Amino acid sequence: MRCVLARDFTVVKVLRWRHALFDDPPYQRESAVWSLDRQQLFIDSLLNGYDVPKIYLHDLRGQHPTRVYALVDGKQRVTTIWRFLRDEFPLSPRFKVEEANLPPELPPGTPPPLAGMRFSEMDPAWREVLERTYLSVVLIQNATEEDIEELFSRLNNGEPLNAAEKRNARGGDMARLIRELAKRPFFTERLRFSNARYHHLDLAARLLLIEQALGGGEGGEAAEVAEVAEVAVPDLRSRALDRFVEASRRLAPGARAGILGRAEGVLAYMERAFTAADPLLATQSAPPLYYLFARPFALAGDGAASPGELRKFLEWFQAERRADLNRPEDRRDQVLTEFSELTQRGANDPRGLDRRLRILTARFRDRHPEVLTPAGR
Repeated sequence: MRCVLARDFTVVKVLRWRHALFDDPPYQRESAVWSLDRQQLFIDSLLNGYDVPKIYLHDLRGQHPTRVYALVDGKQRVTTIWRFLRDEFPLSPRFKVEEANLPPELPPGTPPPLAGMRFSEMDPAWREVLERTYLSVVLIQNATEEDIEELFSRLNNGEPLNAAEKRNARGGDMARLIRELAKRPFFTERLRFSNARYHHLDLAARLLLIEQALGGGEGGEAAEVAEVAEVAVPDLRSRALDRFVEASRRLAPGARAGILGRAEGVLAYMERAFTAADPLLATQSAPPLYYLFARPFALAGDGAASPGELRKFLEWFQAERRADLNRPEDRRDQVLTEFSELTQRGANDPRGLDRRLRILTARFRDRHPEVLTPAGR
């Protein structure tokens, strides 16, 4: 891998090359992270001639039919430039060009940009100054995907990446499996919360960790539904996910196919159970629990509970919980109260998750005592 400083990257070149820049490589963080204030501050820095951090581009010339560079680091800065030059946001209400920062090439008497102005409202001479501003761009050449993932992780080591973004930036086999699983309709269509800050990748990591911990199960696990909650629930907290992704950077092809195949099988069942933007999937705490609950039915093939029956039960259970919370304290169902308290204390804590799974399973058996997996028929 070789890094060289580009000499000819200006603001306007970044705009003109927009369609030749791959701004969403797999190791990148989710877009639209910067607030409006932060975008305005970046444009303020450019117009005042302040130093801004380097932008790192992976040189793809000769390797890709349509893309020339891939953005490794600097996505938010480049996106901010694109947006400002297209008049998508104005200068900050506090914007001011300092007298000492006036560009010497400006004609005398040129009116400066004012607070609240958009790019098209600026004097043409100032628009040209901004367009000709040089950006510090580093080109990464002769690099493999693993080289780029490692560099991205190092570059963002001190940046405010969240846990899911950091795990994605580490790269490796498990990070790629997480991204692949998160493309399924369960994530893109059934979840009611967005993928902002990689919430979907965070969930996908938890589901794959469940599969690694529980393993096997194809061909109809020989257990009654009443025994599902006896399964040891793995630790799904953030640090456990970090260790899981790091320890699984290299996986044998059979292991990759097995863990992904089992997870996709369970999600195929859940995709039939839940509706588009399902209200039952409105929070990040619910899907891991529902996954654990649905898993035995999904792996059993022609299991005892259909996807529709599963969702109908979960809808009933949630309605019971809400109704119970509205009852006087001395009339509440203590088990449902315990379920709610455990969710609030830590949805991914293994002990709490295990207990909630046991409660959910017991209530299912109370309503459907006739339902057994194939071994219990």
